[in-house]
Amino acid sequence: MSKITIPDNSILLLEGGSLRGLFTAGVLDTFMENDVYFPAVAGVSAGSLNALNYASHQPGRSASINLRYRHDSRYFGPKAALRGGSLFGLKFMLNDVKKEVPFDEETFAHGGMRVFAVATNVETGKPAYFEKGKTDFPFDEAVRASASLPLASVPVVLDGQPYLDGGCSCPIALNWALNEGFEKIVVITTRQKGFRKAMPGQKMVDLYDDFYSDKPLFLADMLTQELRYNTLMDQLDELEADGRICCVRPQEPITIGRFEGDENKLLDLYNRGHREGREALDKVQGYLEK
Repeated sequence: MSKITIPDNSILLLEGGSLRGLFTAGVLDTFMENDVYFPAVAGVSAGSLNALNYASHQPGRSASINLRYRHDSRYFGPKAALRGGSLFGLKFMLNDVKKEVPFDEETFAHGGMRVFAVATNVETGKPAYFEKGKTDFPFDEAVRASASLPLASVPVVLDGQPYLDGGCSCPIALNWALNEGFEKIVVITTRQKGFRKAMPGQKMVDLYDDFYSDKPLFLADMLTQELRYNTLMDQLDELEADGRICCVRPQEPITIGRFEGDENKLLDLYNRGHREGREALDKVQGYLEK
């Protein structure tokens, strides 16, 4: 395959999905191994964590962290929650782990890639699109907010405002990218084509209400997220059919749990993303160079 030419006004969008993000990590590693670097990347939740290692040009780093530390108490569980306010040890993953799995700060900061992390403002219920180098706080904090799961995390306060997982208000930054005028948009999802979410049961509705009744706009996000997600999937299908965007999606359903503990299943998912990313390169090249 010849080197892929990527237009200047292009962006890569990364869906979240907790440990389903290992599929995305595999796809991104294939992209990096083939020198496919977009000028901009926007990630939501686990997608923002993957975006860090893509922007630092470090194939294998996302997979290494998720597989090596899955059963480390600093990575997941009560100890991680006590230290960092989330069942997933985001402070560990974003800071401490750099001592053991080095992060290329120089390439990330000066490599020329624009990086965005999407988080949800708990007061307004609206998404915020934080850009690397354009915040008054470390960008890692925007990523931590983006990946802080509702019900399992305390909000991350940025500039005096509380934030949680970007997926609550914006599962994929598609409409933001369209409004920003990006001409070529490639999306990596963690759900197969045709997937739609079922409506929440009453127990889940009651749980949301118990946690967020004092934040009515955020509660509205939580109670409507399935409907909005399904509408977004319809939009993805339509835009892809029209040739306006390009989607790299799992060819078959991803069946691991959100907090999957079986490392073999996680490794299989990463390998699957790596393989399917390779298979998608021609499709991505055709779209970008059209």
